[in-house]
Amino acid sequence: MDNRDRLIERIEQADDRFLRLTAGTGAAPLQDTDLTMRQLKVLLILSFQDGLSGQDLARSLDVGLAAVTGITHRLSARGLIRRAVDDHDRRIRRIYLTPKGSATIAVLRDAGRTNKRRLLRKLDAEALRKMAEAMDALNEAAEEEN
Repeated sequence: MDNRDRLIERIEQADDRFLRLTAGTGAAPLQDTDLTMRQLKVLLILSFQDGLSGQDLARSLDVGLAAVTGITHRLSARGLIRRAVDDHDRRIRRIYLTPKGSATIAVLRDAGRTNKRRLLRKLDAEALRKMAEAMDALNEAAEEEN
């Protein structure tokens, strides 16, 4: 195993440890939700790419269109998403977050961010700079793949 592989393994172990140490903190909104994991995934995906077609959403979830139809029907009934005909192609139905759906995702996202921010405030400026640079590099690598 070369040095890069050892460092990657160290990062993975550190990430696992961080998740284990913080699993109970800030998770109350997630633990209190009665949404399924797939329903949460749909809301999260739409929070980044609102207005996807059912086909695009199915591809993102790696499920069939019939599964997406069922999931979106249940989310629509709860007022978390809305479906609308595409302005340019009436055969396509687009799926959008409603204000209630956006608020649901914001509560979940904010709970995790609040806890992480509390922990980050305990680090000195140099450690924060290194983390920021590492996150920038990781995001650049992800962008190259997209």
